[in-house]
Amino acid sequence: MPSSSDLTAAPFYLEFAPPAGAEAQVETLYVFRDAGVLSRRGRGLFATDLFDLSVSVLNACDTGPHVSLAPPRPGFVPRRASFCGIVAGLRLSSRPQHMPPAETFDSLASILRRVRVGDDAMPELVTALDGLAEDLSFAAIPQAFSDRTGRRRIRAETGMSRRRLAAIRRFRRLVDELACQTLPLSDLALDAGFYDQPHMSSACRAFAGMSPGALRGQAARQPLGHFLQDERLKTRVKHIING
Repeated sequence: MPSSSDLTAAPFYLEFAPPAGAEAQVETLYVFRDAGVLSRRGRGLFATDLFDLSVSVLNACDTGPHVSLAPPRPGFVPRRASFCGIVAGLRLSSRPQHMPPAETFDSLASILRRVRVGDDAMPELVTALDGLAEDLSFAAIPQAFSDRTGRRRIRAETGMSRRRLAAIRRFRRLVDELACQTLPLSDLALDAGFYDQPHMSSACRAFAGMSPGALRGQAARQPLGHFLQDERLKTRVKHIING
C-alpha cells in the first residue's frame, strides 16, 4: 500500500456540476483526496449507473498518471484497503466515443500532484477537468429500435439489466435529495420513486452498504472549509464530504 506519511493535507470528497460547454452525458466532476481517513475499513464504493473516467496519483514517488474508464457498478463494493492519494475525474452516462490523448492526462496528473499536498491549485484542477469534460464526444443514440434490441444494448454497454440500471438511477436520485432535503425518510422514499420506506431501506443497503439514516448523515451538506474559496466554484458544488 502506498505510504501516506507525506500526505498531511485534509481529506475531502467534492462533486461539481459540469461546465456549460460539456455534452449532456457528462453528469458530474469529482475530486477525492485521502490518507486512509474517509476510505477507512468498513467504507466502500456505491453502486452507480455511470461510467467513471478518472486520473489518480498515489504518492510523491508515483510516476503515473493512472488512467481508468470504469463501467457502471451493479452493487456496493467494500474497500479491500484504504485509499492514500488523490483521484479526480468525470462521471458519464455513456461511454465516450474516443479517449483523450495521453498529454491531457499528463497535464491533469501534474496538477493533481500539487493538490495532493495542498489546496492552492484546486481552481486550476477544476478548470482542467472542465476542459476534459468539454473535449469529450459521444456516439449518437439510435432513435428507433425494438425493446429486445434496447435491452441487449443496455446490457452490452453497462454490464447489467435495464431493470437493475433503473433501480440504481432511482437510488442516485435519492442520494441527491438526501443531501438537501429535511423531509421525513418516508416522504423522501415516495418522492424518489420507491414503493415505501422498507423498499428504500433495502436499496440503500444493497447499493450503499448502509441504512437511509446513515446515508443521510453522510450526504448532508457540510461546510466548504478552507480548501475551496473560489466563489465561481462554490456555486457548482453538488456534494462534499470532508474529514
